This record gives sequence, structure tokens and C-alpha cells, in this order.
Amino acid sequence: MNLGIAVKRKTNEVRVTRNTKETVILVSVNSVREKLLDVDTTIPFLNHMVETLAWRASLNIGVKIDSKVNLEHTIAEDIGITLGNAILELYKIKLSEGIEGFGSAKGVIDEASADATINIEGRVNYFINGPEFQNVDGISGCSLVAFLEGFCQGCKCTLRLDYSGKDPHHSWEAAFRAVGHAIKNALSKNTWRKGTISAMKGTLD
Repeated sequence: MNLGIAVKRKTNEVRVTRNTKETVILVSVNSVREKLLDVDTTIPFLNHMVETLAWRASLNIGVKIDSKVNLEHTIAEDIGITLGNAILELYKIKLSEGIEGFGSAKGVIDEASADATINIEGRVNYFINGPEFQNVDGISGCSLVAFLEGFCQGCKCTLRLDYSGKDPHHSWEAAFRAVGHAIKNALSKNTWRKGTISAMKGTLD
């Protein structure tokens, strides 16, 4: 059930609005690089992470939010859900050409490293393992986890993420670099799978 979700689709471009009693969020996703979209989550470090994910995924991502509650966790999770929905819609557009649907990648920055694997086949799971930092430049580590969990719910995907590092900023940036590049690989063209998904069942409801 996609409560409050409205979708507008064009070729390789998706705009998703999610309207609930707590937040109104607009996420735009396309593959055009000439004019980068604005990311305004109201949380500076989350802005940085979404921009990092977008760059590694080779996607232009824009985020606007009108929050009716000043709750960091809710904001992070709801944006994750909305972005996940947008990536899922982009995935559906690419199905007609044939799409990989599965991707793995590594992210590194200084002492920190991460490995991420994503599979888009309608199964929602998330396995996130790494240091439990209480605070990362003004946002809790739990809220960053909530963003990724929300993303998986919206994208109907499985994500496995293992990250490590001593510096909280570096650790999470490595994680989002890995997730972004894994998304890029999952959205890559695979004509052998034209009209179907990575799972042998071959459908995505």
C-alpha cells in the first residue's frame, strides 16, 4: 500500500509526491546532469548523503519537504520511502529495455570502507551492519539507518550494507557511496532480461 503517493513519469524522469499527516515530500529523479536539482531535507548531513548517493548512482535527485512535525527520524524515514518509490518507478520504466535489477559496489573514503548489495525484485529486506555512532554531524546514526530502511520499503528491494571506520562522517559517507553505486549497477541495462526482473519469477507487482 503506497499511502499518500502520487507519481508522474516521463522517459527516464520520475516525480514522486508523498503526502501524509506528518510530511509532504517531493522527490525528482532523472539522468540529466546539466542542471543539478536542489536537495533540501532540512538536515544538512542528510542533504550531503543524498547528494553523495545521487552522484554515485549517476542520477540527478531533488528533494523538497514540508514537515508538519520537527522529528528528525520521521523526516529521514519519509524521505527514504519517497526516494525509494522514485527509484522503483524509474526501474519500471527501464524494464521495457531490460535491466540488471541487482547491483553490488564498494565505497571508500580515507580510513572508512563499505560494501553494499541491492536487489530489486519486490522483496523488502535490509541488513545494515556497522559502528553504532550516536551522532554524525548533527543527525543520529539511527535516523540514517531509518532513511535506508525507508528507501527499501519504497523501492521494494533488499539491501545488504556493511560499513566500517573510525570517523562517523567518513563511515557513513563510505556507506552512501557504496549504496549509490550499487543502485547505478542495479539500474544498468541488461537486454537479456527485457520485460522482466532479476528474479526467476519474472514479475514485480
